[in-house]
Amino acid sequence: MVISNRKDEHIKYAKQLNIKSNDFDDIKIDHDSLPDFDLDEINLNADFLGFNIPYPFYINAMTGGSEKAYEINQKLAYYANHFNIPMVLGSQSAALKDETLVNSYQIVRKINPNGIVIANLNLNYPSEAALKAIEMVNADGLSLHLNPIQELIMAEGDRSFKVWHENLIDILINVKKPILVKEVGFGMSEKTIEKLLNYGVEFIDVSGTGGTNFAQIERFRNASDNTTFDDLGISTVESIKNARKLTNQFYASGGIRNANDIFKALYLGASAVGLSKFFLTLTSLSNVEAICKIQELIDDLKKLFLIYGFKDIAAIRNRGN
Repeated sequence: MVISNRKDEHIKYAKQLNIKSNDFDDIKIDHDSLPDFDLDEINLNADFLGFNIPYPFYINAMTGGSEKAYEINQKLAYYANHFNIPMVLGSQSAALKDETLVNSYQIVRKINPNGIVIANLNLNYPSEAALKAIEMVNADGLSLHLNPIQELIMAEGDRSFKVWHENLIDILINVKKPILVKEVGFGMSEKTIEKLLNYGVEFIDVSGTGGTNFAQIERFRNASDNTTFDDLGISTVESIKNARKLTNQFYASGGIRNANDIFKALYLGASAVGLSKFFLTLTSLSNVEAICKIQELIDDLKKLFLIYGFKDIAAIRNRGN
């Protein structure tokens, strides 16, 4: 199948998936009915890959490699530039295989020349290719995605994985940029997180179940009724708990629908939170409407910080000390 067709199908089915509930709905936090600070005193600054960012969330990996992806990335880059939000690109493997697809990624840097842009590849590629992906968009860092479940369900997916370990070591040694290793919505076990930490990976996005389900998306693409893999994975909440046992610095994504979910992920221990479907949905709106929705998200998050009695992320992380 032509790569651009596959990318467009991923976007098509991702938009169609309707996630109404996930494990974040089971997290209850006691509010503070007697706040001792004002709303305008709240500071939402956070850390992302060593960069200070104004809000504790980022645009997570979505797409690239087709004309439709070009249009989506153009809009996402506009949002990122307007709010100074980091943006993780979709996998650039398509552009490494076909140079005519490069512009669907480079548009992000054109629209957002000074923002934090993170390149993206899977671990089939060594450091030489990773450096090309970074150079392609003048990226500030590199995201390496882990997706064995998706690959195995995908008709044209990978079947060999031993090289991933070699390439990870190679990239960690030779790429002198912040490196983020993330799942693609199937979550991370303690075993996986421990492996990554032992390799020397500093930045991890646990990206759990509860949002876009690539097992279902690949099944839809295959027109298959085999639901064996539909419910595989570890929820984002459980993945956060796994990470919290092993490290104090990690990121969370997967099923983050609104400001409530962002706050809960931060409360559970995440340093910042990635959103994909939220931003993808906005690309169907005008830029003015989308900017209003993002501002509403920020305003809601500030209100939640006040409701739960925290001035900033440091106060959340230091609670009880």
